[in-house]
Amino acid sequence: MELVDQIATYQASGIFTDGNGVFLNRYGGSWGSNSDPSFVRLEDPENGILPGNNTKCSPLVTHLFRNLYGWNWSEHAFYDPVEAKVKTSVSPQAYQYCALIKQQVSFVQVPTLADALPGDILSWWVVGSSSDDHTMIIQNVNWSSAKPYPVGLSNSNPALAGTTFYEVRVVDSSSDTHADDTRLVDVGGVIEHIDGIGTGTIGLLVNQNFEIVGRTWSLPTSDYATKPNTWVKSLNSRLKLAPTWEIVVGRFQQP
Repeated sequence: MELVDQIATYQASGIFTDGNGVFLNRYGGSWGSNSDPSFVRLEDPENGILPGNNTKCSPLVTHLFRNLYGWNWSEHAFYDPVEAKVKTSVSPQAYQYCALIKQQVSFVQVPTLADALPGDILSWWVVGSSSDDHTMIIQNVNWSSAKPYPVGLSNSNPALAGTTFYEVRVVDSSSDTHADDTRLVDVGGVIEHIDGIGTGTIGLLVNQNFEIVGRTWSLPTSDYATKPNTWVKSLNSRLKLAPTWEIVVGRFQQP
């Protein structure tokens, strides 16, 4: 993503703040706030403007839709499964993106991981909760990373036999890091975590029909080939499984 690359380029050259001393990349902001507004900003070198980000996960997606398509979610009603009513939201929360995708409100739901494309929206939530949720943009699926779930080991979960684990590169705004994350930045020779927009690798577990049945925030740390029992233990500790977690992929479609 262009904004991630721009911020990373400045950070690599030792520039972490703008002319006002404000960090180029931040996790935070509130939609419509005067004191701490949520925003994304591409660089404009001719006018001395550096790139910037001050978003959380779903506002990042909303800002991108607004900047790219002039999109205004307040014009599109949906059924909110937590509030149990039809409503609109100028800046949908992550669980509401799940609802928008499932209800096909300006989205087409992508049925399987095999159908996913770069630019699709990936969103998950604990069903019934408005807090345990996250939204991101798929950058690519690493099909060569396919790892069949190991069975017959002491740490194996027999219920997951026949599933396969894939690494997926995503763009999001987060206060935490995924695997191989661009938010781990060299600051004067010390690797530091800088919150905000970045790219990282998550994991998705699919069944034999490539339907998503689980997800991980980061990747197992052990080697799959040489230490499969340790690898599967590490995977199990990270896995968030359906149906407790609902994990959906949607493709935005502007009318």
